[in-house]
Amino acid sequence: MKKLIKNHLSTCIIAGICILIGLWFLLSGWRLCVIQSGSMEPTIPTYSICLVTTQVGYDDLSTGDIVVYRRPSDEKLIVHRVVELTDTGAITKGDANQIDDGISVTSDTLYARYVAHIPFGGRIINAIRTPAGYTIIAALIGILLIYDAVENRRWKNTEHGQ
Repeated sequence: MKKLIKNHLSTCIIAGICILIGLWFLLSGWRLCVIQSGSMEPTIPTYSICLVTTQVGYDDLSTGDIVVYRRPSDEKLIVHRVVELTDTGAITKGDANQIDDGISVTSDTLYARYVAHIPFGGRIINAIRTPAGYTIIAALIGILLIYDAVENRRWKNTEHGQ
């Protein structure tokens, strides 16, 4: 096993880093979401990747916060700004929208609070989420594994003087 890891050290390091990043996101409550509409423009452009934290309580909300909530009708995640807090819930509105969403955020529907965004980065995520995107990612992984195996064999041959 040690020899296998030693021979594929770069692959193991990359896989380990990916696993650590995934675990960190999972345990920290930080998530990524893609903005699919222009309702939050110009603050958050369409197709931006948003970094949000799920470690937020409903009682921590205040007017002006940008939140992510789960729309009860279709379970879709919506990113909008809190414009008013009432006894029955928070009223939200997209910055580009003319009217508010009504009572949209309660303790049951609150998912996360906005932290930051990367403009237009969501185009990459949307492309990866297609069948062609999955195929390209699988092909790249295959190519990297083949390259690693070929380089390993070449290294062994030069080490033994062949």
